[in-house]
Amino acid sequence: MYSKDVEVISAIASSSLEIPDSNTNVINFASGLPDSRAIPVDDVKEILRSVMEEYGYRALQYAPSRGVPELINNITSFVYRVRGLKASPENVLVTAGSQQALELITRLFVNPGDVVVVEEPSYILALHVFKLRNAKVVSVAIDENGLRVDVLEDALKKLRREGERVKMLYTMPLFQNPSGVSMSFDRRKYLLELAEEYDILVVEDDAYALLGFDGTLVPALASEDRFGRVLYMSTFSKVLSPGLRVGYVVAHEEVVSKLSVVKQVVDLGSSTLSQAIVAKAIEKNVVEKNIDYIRELYRVKRDIMVEAIDEMFPEGVWRSSPAGGFYVWVKLNRNVDTESVLEMSSRHGVLFTPGNRFCVNQELCRDAMRLSFSNPPETSIRVGIQILGDILQRKVK
Repeated sequence: MYSKDVEVISAIASSSLEIPDSNTNVINFASGLPDSRAIPVDDVKEILRSVMEEYGYRALQYAPSRGVPELINNITSFVYRVRGLKASPENVLVTAGSQQALELITRLFVNPGDVVVVEEPSYILALHVFKLRNAKVVSVAIDENGLRVDVLEDALKKLRREGERVKMLYTMPLFQNPSGVSMSFDRRKYLLELAEEYDILVVEDDAYALLGFDGTLVPALASEDRFGRVLYMSTFSKVLSPGLRVGYVVAHEEVVSKLSVVKQVVDLGSSTLSQAIVAKAIEKNVVEKNIDYIRELYRVKRDIMVEAIDEMFPEGVWRSSPAGGFYVWVKLNRNVDTESVLEMSSRHGVLFTPGNRFCVNQELCRDAMRLSFSNPPETSIRVGIQILGDILQRKVK
C-alpha cells in the first residue's frame, strides 16, 4: 500500500523526539525551542492589527508562490543590513521555514544516488531530507573551527576517483546545530575554492547567525561567494517566531524561479498572514530592536549550562564552547551509549537528543549528546544537568 519511502519514514520516526507539551514538568534539553521571552508577543499583537487594517482580505487570501512582494522587498534590505548579502527581489523565495527551503532545494537539485556531503555531526532533519531523496550521504568531520575542509578535499578527491557525482554540500557555518561551533574565515575561503574546483553547490543554513553572544555579525558565507556556488537559506523562527513558519532562500534568479515552481506544487504558497506579519516586523525593526536582549538571554543560559557540565559531569568529558546559537555538544569519551542514558533520564523528567541521531557514522557518536539550553528556565538547567551528571557518574563507574 505504502510507497518505498515508508521504510525511511519509519526510521526517521524512530529517531525523532516529539516536542513535549510546554505545560509539563519535563526539562527539555532535546528541542531547539526559543525561549518564550524571546518571542515579541506585544509587538506581534500590534503588527497583526496593523496588517489587518492595511491588507484587509488580502492578508487571508492566497499569495504568489514566491512570496508576498512586501516581504520579499524587506528581506532584501534585511539580509544586506545584518548579513552583508546583496540581493534583489528576483533572488528571494519565501518558504515555510528553512526546513522547507532545504526540502525544495534538495528536490530541485538532488537525484537518487547523488552524493550529498554533510558535516559530522549535522542537523538531524537535514539528514532525513537527504535520506528521503535516496541520496548517498557522505560525512566530513568538524572540530572547534568548524568543517575540516582539508578532510573534505580528501573526500572529494576520493569520490571523483570512484566516479561518484557529488551534487552539493550542506553546511551551517555559524553556531552549528548540533555542535555550536563556527567555521573559521580561512576554512570558509578554502571551502568556496573547493566548491568551484569540484563543481558542487554549497547550501548555507544560516539559522542561528544573529545569535552570536558577543554581538559580532560575521558576514554570510554567500556574501563572500565569487563563483555563484552558494545557495543561502535562513529563517525568522529563532529571532522572531517559529510559529509563523517563515524562512527564505537567496539564490540566482533562475534557481529561485525553478524553486518557486516546486513550492507551488508542494503547498501553493506560504501563509499570507504570516508573511505580512514578518514584513511589518522587518519594517518596524522588531528583530534588530530585540536582538541584543535575545543574545543576552541565551548567553546567560549557555553560561549556566557549561558551568554545570564542567562541575557535574564525569572527568574526561569533552564539550563544545558555543559562541552563539542554542546548543552544547558533549562527547563522553567512554563506552556509554547515550540512548540508554536517555532512557534513564526521561524517567527523571529530563530529555536530550542522543548524538548518534546527528551522525552518518552513528557508531562514532554513540557516546555523544546534544543539549539545548534555549528553552528550559535558568533554574531548571542546573537541575537537569545535575540529574544527567548523576546518571553519567553511575554509568562510568
